[in-house]
Amino acid sequence: MKKLVLATMLVVAFSAIPAFAAVQNIKVSGDIDSTYLYRENFDLGRNVIGDEVQSLFLTQATLRVDAELTENVQAVLRLINERAWGEEDDPSTNNTDVDLNLAYVTLKEMLYQPLMVVAGRQDFRYGNSLVMDSIGPNNIATGALATIAQDLTKRKALDAIRAILDYNPLTVEVFLAKVDANTLTAVSDDDDDIDLYGTNLNYKVGDEWNSELEGYFFAKIDKTPGSASASNKGDKNDSIYTPGLHASTNPIKGLNVQGEVAWQGGNKVTSTTVGGNNQKREAMAAQALASYQVPLEATKEWNPVVSGVYTYVSGDSNVSDDNTVTTAAYANEASREKWTAWDPLFENQGGGTVYNTLFDLTNLHIITASAQVNPIEDVTAKVSWTGMWLDKKVPNGRTLTLRQPDGGTSSTADVTRDDEVGYEIDAQLAYNYTEDVTIGASFGWFVPGDLFVGEEAPNIHNDTTASQALVNVDVNF
Repeated sequence: MKKLVLATMLVVAFSAIPAFAAVQNIKVSGDIDSTYLYRENFDLGRNVIGDEVQSLFLTQATLRVDAELTENVQAVLRLINERAWGEEDDPSTNNTDVDLNLAYVTLKEMLYQPLMVVAGRQDFRYGNSLVMDSIGPNNIATGALATIAQDLTKRKALDAIRAILDYNPLTVEVFLAKVDANTLTAVSDDDDDIDLYGTNLNYKVGDEWNSELEGYFFAKIDKTPGSASASNKGDKNDSIYTPGLHASTNPIKGLNVQGEVAWQGGNKVTSTTVGGNNQKREAMAAQALASYQVPLEATKEWNPVVSGVYTYVSGDSNVSDDNTVTTAAYANEASREKWTAWDPLFENQGGGTVYNTLFDLTNLHIITASAQVNPIEDVTAKVSWTGMWLDKKVPNGRTLTLRQPDGGTSSTADVTRDDEVGYEIDAQLAYNYTEDVTIGASFGWFVPGDLFVGEEAPNIHNDTTASQALVNVDVNF
């Protein structure tokens, strides 16, 4: 925390610079979020080692500086520290380090009036974050929480350049992001980056329903050696091309309806053998969402809101059958199979739930129903039920890999041919203690479905309910 204190002192000192500095306005803000976390049986009982419990305290602190240099030039810097309590003596965690979270410059009316350029480490999202959100995928992370509770990190952003053209009511965005630069030294071939390109068009219809239409196209190109080495004849880059459409409208007072559909094409590299093994991508995702603020006179003081979401992400019927090419003579022969499993790309949905921690957003049908009320002033209560089913069933005798919150994985016992993954119940409570202080609590229980094997033999079952409890105090300043 010494670095964080030093950074605060520097910001305060900088804000006291006399008026001749080339800064019109500067704003310092931040937040401190302290959380108690309890988790149990996130391996669904597979390993049977002790109680398999995680119980700890976390603090996540951020410090943000917004500087307006001129009317058309703004700069943003955000620092972050995330740490488990009582780990300062462990040098491997580096949990007192201060990391860079955001660092970008915004140039308005660049070259001509409708153009705005944003360059640097930044956060941005499109649609309902089903496909593209700089924070995602939200169950994978680096940093101090990567080996503790990576799904809860706030350390997410992308290094990118975005060009935004505002032709009201049409907004056009084009961006280039660097997901991973890999080799940066002077070598014979350093073309091994992971790049992300995209364009997004948003059109405000201007009707009485406040309707919006959105179209996008994203391309992720992975040139990393091992997944697609350019030195081997017949190798191709692992590529994902994702066009999609999103729409939102409010047909009656209090009702919001959204729909989104996207497709994935490109090349899936499924083997690192000579020549690689390339499969043509043909995947699909779709989502329908409705949220309704109930206008009943008897309950208006409670502000009840009910919502429902259906999400579909395609799977692959036989992910192990990749027709691996093993000889140089057939190095440029692609697999006859098609890869139909949806790649989560940069999704940001389901954060804070048990199922989001355990499962990637692929090969699933997901239905969520929730209800939210304000039972008393400054208190919000929400209850959700989520059910999940496989799109493509898992072959007999296979196991599934469950992500774990500490960054590891856990393999299940043999699963069945049933498609019922399970269901989850979540309950949330938030109390606005003051305008700047929120006290919250979240509880979740994931109950495995018939897909998972019960106690048919000692120590190999994986149908135990996984649970979690999060209690936090969040202070904004």
